[in-house]
Amino acid sequence: MKGADSTMRFIRMTNGMSVTTKFVAIYLSILTLSLAVTGCMLYVQASRSTIEQAQAVMEQNLLQTKDSIEEKVKLVENLSQIIAFDTRIQTFLGSVFINEPFQLEDYRSTIFPILENVMRQNAYIHSSRIYMANETIPELYDGFYHLARIRDDDYYKDFIGDRKVQTAWSGLQAEKTMTNRFGIADNDEEVFAYDRKIFSSRYVNMAGLLEIEVKRDVLFEALEEPVSAGLGRVLVIDRDGMVISNNDAALYKKKLPELGLGELPQGSKLSEIRKIDGERAILISLPLEGADLRLVGVYPIRHFNDKVTSSLKMMALILLGALLLLSLLVYFVTTKLLARMKLLLRAMKKVREGSLDVSVPVTSNDEFSQMALSFNHMTGRIHELVEKVYKIEIMEKEAELRALESQINPHFLYNTLATISWAARKADAPEITQISNALAKFYRLVLNKGSSESTIGGEIEMVKAYLQIQKFRFEERFDVVYELDERTFDCVAAKNIVQPLVENALAHGIEPKRSHGTLIIKTAMDERNLIIQVIDDGVGISEERLRAINAGTFESSGSGYAIRNIRERLAAYYGSRHRFELYSRPGIGTAVTVCLPKGGEDNAASIDR
Repeated sequence: MKGADSTMRFIRMTNGMSVTTKFVAIYLSILTLSLAVTGCMLYVQASRSTIEQAQAVMEQNLLQTKDSIEEKVKLVENLSQIIAFDTRIQTFLGSVFINEPFQLEDYRSTIFPILENVMRQNAYIHSSRIYMANETIPELYDGFYHLARIRDDDYYKDFIGDRKVQTAWSGLQAEKTMTNRFGIADNDEEVFAYDRKIFSSRYVNMAGLLEIEVKRDVLFEALEEPVSAGLGRVLVIDRDGMVISNNDAALYKKKLPELGLGELPQGSKLSEIRKIDGERAILISLPLEGADLRLVGVYPIRHFNDKVTSSLKMMALILLGALLLLSLLVYFVTTKLLARMKLLLRAMKKVREGSLDVSVPVTSNDEFSQMALSFNHMTGRIHELVEKVYKIEIMEKEAELRALESQINPHFLYNTLATISWAARKADAPEITQISNALAKFYRLVLNKGSSESTIGGEIEMVKAYLQIQKFRFEERFDVVYELDERTFDCVAAKNIVQPLVENALAHGIEPKRSHGTLIIKTAMDERNLIIQVIDDGVGISEERLRAINAGTFESSGSGYAIRNIRERLAAYYGSRHRFELYSRPGIGTAVTVCLPKGGEDNAASIDR
């Protein structure tokens, strides 16, 4: 009740306002609403564009970080390959060690320096060691240990036992500091280890195991000062969904559910906008090849939208000032324009009363004149549409009448032709049988159950039946070549378009030629259009007569009349959505091309010009 009372009071208040006040209020309301909607749309578009650009930039930055990490991973893998495939290492591990002086000297001066030089030349390597399956070799030097030290460890047991696996990265773990007697000692640094099996030609099974350790901080050094610092977080996630990079201490060793990231794909790239902890953010996940890790970037959208919001506020202030200034200007101009508005209102009232032949005089080029022009255009367009609808209704009624006429007892015709065919077979006249059968088929396809449409396949069947009859009449004086695209057979078009063109080609092209002729019938289609061509090598059409036929001024009952009839039917059925082309050269022949919208009358696509 209170809402209804408030509405009534507002209506009474507006009824008491002057027309100028109402006009200004409505104009400003519409303008304000338009500016508000436009501002919102601009903000949404600018924000969307900013987010898309930020997403692309952040993804590129993350790819650079990924490349940096994978480069170190690849260096470690390549380095392990160099060591494991060193023939000196392979020969040494496969030889029986009997503590001969020359063996000890080779061990000290040749084999041991290999790992020592690796450490010296590659500062990013934390440690490297070889576990020897050959227990005859003593653990005399740091970096060479017996495989028995690690054989019972679950990870190494599975790795050594799997013959199909040659290399593997282990997850984040404490470093191994080994001595000859005491085994594992202090575990201060967290490292990633890369293991590679070593084989020797003298050893049937694995001769040794190379293990290279890389400190986590060294492997993830690219995370310390990312280009996107301050815009979000960049993390490394292991296969178990735990954060293993310590560039963000608050998130170290937290699981994905605790971070609010949800599920992430294991081996594929992800780049999307996702709500994380109640805030929309750009989430990018990239798999790190080799190490079975993922690089994840989380960038809150608010960092990228701050400048857009600031620009929107400044734009709002400018528009508000312009709106106030415009309100004053509109108030003074309205009184002068009111008379012209009343003229427009009177014209609108006439339209409302049913008179469409109404126009408003236009004396200038301001907004009211544009309204008057729009009003005149609208009434003219409405008048055209009413006439068009009226004409279409008349054409539909005529089409219905024609369909009804075509269905008047067609069985009588079929039964009569069947009787003729029976009599011809009885009299042993196969030619008459063929003609009567072809004629029955032709009329059955022409009538088409009273439908105004037909498939192209039906049209072609009707043409074949017609030409079968004409073959007897012309005594095989012409050949027919069919170049048909079977995809066109199911397309629907206006009925009885192809046969009149074929009849025209025979009657006015090939028959006057007095010699053997050829008739070519083609169908084809592209993405939107259906194309039908009828080509003959008959006598052709003179240039003057061709111009008259194309202009519609040829009044003969011959080819010009048939072509004009087809054109009028196509225009009534398809409007401007079809193309009819007639090309002819005297003594060479004639080609007719009909281009229709694919799919029939319901297809509103325009014909390619």
